[in-house]
Amino acid sequence: MINYRNRPKGNYIKDANWNELYLLSEKWKSDLEFYLYELNFLETLIESHFSELLLTENLDELRELQIELYELKNQSEYLLSYTKNNLECIVDVINNVYIHETSSLRIENEQLEENIVRFINAEREIKKFIFNMIKSILENKKSRKFWMFN
Repeated sequence: MINYRNRPKGNYIKDANWNELYLLSEKWKSDLEFYLYELNFLETLIESHFSELLLTENLDELRELQIELYELKNQSEYLLSYTKNNLECIVDVINNVYIHETSSLRIENEQLEENIVRFINAEREIKKFIFNMIKSILENKKSRKFWMFN
């Protein structure tokens, strides 16, 4: 499993200042927005090739894939919402509005990062699987067209 980290190793989240954590959270937000866009694309890709996929794949497996993709989209939306809320809390800390103990916010940041890492690894796996399925369909189309003209 690839370990996605977009920060220096070690106790960065515990030791970084709040401005640095804000920038890190902004990066997470941007990445999650991209992954959500990518998941929507994968969903469209499956839908556009669904009839061709039925010829090579089991219908139950395709349904499970669609469910898994749907769950990943929900997870992405949840993580994105959580990250946006986290950013608001960091802004409150920077502006000295946050009145709670900030160590709990740092712990939440670490947990958020772990959840994002798990999500990204799952997203990469499903993307690889879908691309391999579509690749075989496209290669099959290409070879049929090649033989058609020879």
